[in-house]
Amino acid sequence: MGKENHRPIDTGETAVPVPPPRFVEVFGFQVPIDTYYIHRGHTWVRIADNDQVRVGIDDFAQKVFGPADEVELPEPGGVYFQNHVCLALIRGGRRAKFLAPVDGLIEEINLQVQRQPRLINQDPYGEGWLYRLRPINLKYNLPNLHFGDATVNWMDMEAHRLLAMLEADVGVTLPDGGAIIDDVYGHFPALAWRRLVQEFLLQDLSRLWKKRS
Repeated sequence: MGKENHRPIDTGETAVPVPPPRFVEVFGFQVPIDTYYIHRGHTWVRIADNDQVRVGIDDFAQKVFGPADEVELPEPGGVYFQNHVCLALIRGGRRAKFLAPVDGLIEEINLQVQRQPRLINQDPYGEGWLYRLRPINLKYNLPNLHFGDATVNWMDMEAHRLLAMLEADVGVTLPDGGAIIDDVYGHFPALAWRRLVQEFLLQDLSRLWKKRS
């Protein structure tokens, strides 16, 4: 879970401009240490001043699954709930489905990303955002997400899980101080797309999901 004292605060109409987000690097993955809340299935949320939030996928996911041929985004007007499948990346006919980080009404999708999916790889936390929604249960949803130091610690564990898979299945060992390369699946298809989805995108959560009453 995130740390409440580090979370951004909405100061209302007199708010000063929000400073740019800060990142640290964990085995080559860019990890936000403020501004972004991260779901365990590697989607992110960034809260805007107008009570909307943007959603995208994190740097870990885009590096692991590599460049997509197509992006499937939710229809505006639909309501999605935390831990429900909300979007997918398609590569070579294979789908990587991602879970919604928060509950909300879809208000806009990023049409530019639909036309140019590689924006996700080039700028996953910026121009590669995927959709904008109006949240309906943030006070329940946010405690289930990582924030700040919690994100960094969790990403370190995710990176070590990936490194263990690379060593066991492919025989690749990262040198001390090394960084994981872009497009892990493209370089090491022996890892298997299906296994990467199961290990890191938490599809079991969608099967266990129950709507909040």
